[in-house]
Parts: sequence; structure tokens; C-alpha cells
Amino acid sequence: MASSTPKDPTFQFYSSAQAKAYAAAREGYDAALYDLVLDHHAATGGQFGLVLDCGCGPGNATRDLALKFDQAIGTDAGSAMIDAAREIGGRTKSGAEIRFEVAPGETFSQMEGLKPGSVDMLTVASMYL
Repeated sequence: MASSTPKDPTFQFYSSAQAKAYAAAREGYDAALYDLVLDHHAATGGQFGLVLDCGCGPGNATRDLALKFDQAIGTDAGSAMIDAAREIGGRTKSGAEIRFEVAPGETFSQMEGLKPGSVDMLTVASMYL
């Protein structure tokens, strides 16, 4: 019996073609989920300057969230995923381009130009339950 578990569950070793196919097939999240998270963020005093989406893959959720923030950064350990995200691109509420960087979750805080305390919201999205 074939396993339904991906052979590369982190997508770190996806090829460019695999990353593009994943981006095209990846379903988005329901707008109600974003509303719930963003409303809670605002109600608890959260600011909307910078969102950082860790493990962003091709950036689908990053692009959705970026529409509410002045700046957005998507990070992923997979370079092909980041290449796909950059190819698709995206803009923030302020019109700034979304920044996509190759960085695993364990090291994103060391990215050039990311200052301590500058991230207003950190997200990690997954379709696996």
C-alpha cells in the first residue's frame, strides 16, 4: 500500500518544476480564517507594519497576509520554493514588494536587515492536519 506521506515533507528539495506545480495546486485558506487571526491581532494591540511568514513555500499565504501589512517577508528552507514565490511576486498594503528569502525556521531571525522587535506578526501555515 502506497504511503500518503510526502517523501520530502519540508519541500526543501523540490525542483523548480515541482515548486511551480505545488504553487499552482496549493489551495488557499478561507478568508474567514484570515479575518479571525487578523481581528485577534488588532484587538490585542498588534501592529500591521511587518508580517513574517516562516515556511512560506511558494508564498500563497504570504501574499494573502501581505495585503494587510506595510511590509512582508516570506521565508522557506527550499530554494526552489522561494524561486517560485519570487517569480509570482506580490505586494503589500503599502505597495512594497514582498521579500522572499531562503531561510529555515531555525535561522530566519539572523537574516540581514531583520532587526529584533521589528516583526509584528509571525505566521506558519500548513495544509496538513
